[in-house]
Amino acid sequence: MTTNFPNGVSVRGIPVLGGGAAIPATTGRVYFVHSGTGNNGHQGTDSSQPFATIDYAIGQCTASKFDVIVVMPGHAETLSGATSLVLDVAGVQVIGLGTGALRPTLTYSATASIISITAANCTLQNLVLVSDIDNLVTGISLAAGADGTTLRNIEMRDGASNKEFLIGIAIATTCTDVTIDGLRFYGLAGGATGCIEAAGSADRFRLVNSYIRGQFSSQTVDLTAGASTDIEVAYNVIINIETGAGLGVAAHNSTTGFVHDNRIANLKDTVVGVSGTGLAYAENYLTNALNASGIILPTVDS
Repeated sequence: MTTNFPNGVSVRGIPVLGGGAAIPATTGRVYFVHSGTGNNGHQGTDSSQPFATIDYAIGQCTASKFDVIVVMPGHAETLSGATSLVLDVAGVQVIGLGTGALRPTLTYSATASIISITAANCTLQNLVLVSDIDNLVTGISLAAGADGTTLRNIEMRDGASNKEFLIGIAIATTCTDVTIDGLRFYGLAGGATGCIEAAGSADRFRLVNSYIRGQFSSQTVDLTAGASTDIEVAYNVIINIETGAGLGVAAHNSTTGFVHDNRIANLKDTVVGVSGTGLAYAENYLTNALNASGIILPTVDS
């Protein structure tokens, strides 16, 4: 079938039909970022005149207008400190374009390097995050005011076994309505603590459609610090290769919600890879060993 639009349809350089990733419709401004052709002296509102850094583009946004920052294919940025990338404007959507090696890549170069999300209703999408330093403390931090954060199709990688994320994503207590969808976390054998850790209650937390592998001395997903309501953990593949400690998914016993359709391997023998007595469970297959199929746990209801 032929088409008059072989390269898709674009508005202001944004693909809206074919030819690229979906960009959310907005009544706000659209800004472009690219490390190769960008300059923070540009206007940033056209793909031919992009900004150079994501953090600068965030500073040009207006709160709660649903401004969109399009991070162009091939963008590469080094996060050298605690303030290199701070999402502190409410409602900003940071959308990476590209697939495979063309996805925007952010590299952490110091133990204190971090992506901080302090404002509500922000989105990060389709970015690759790589640790290039030993004992990187935290990859992404969500403050108490970061309610409604969405992390979609984010990939996090240890650069080497001695260049690891100690904690992938840290969520402050009372930060609500966080959605993590399509996370890919590729941890190597090293001294990691956990992939996702909530410091307290995290009402309506959702972790779905994700693949997480690493050597975590604590829980891979730790929701034990506070009771939360209506969480959902579903359609995930989780592998914790730590044999001496650690779990797959652990929640406070007063937390409510549904944990379903997960495949979890945690290699600490005889320890069930999910916990939280207040949760509902269905179709979770768990194992304590490699080269062995999982069984349905917790115990099937009779």
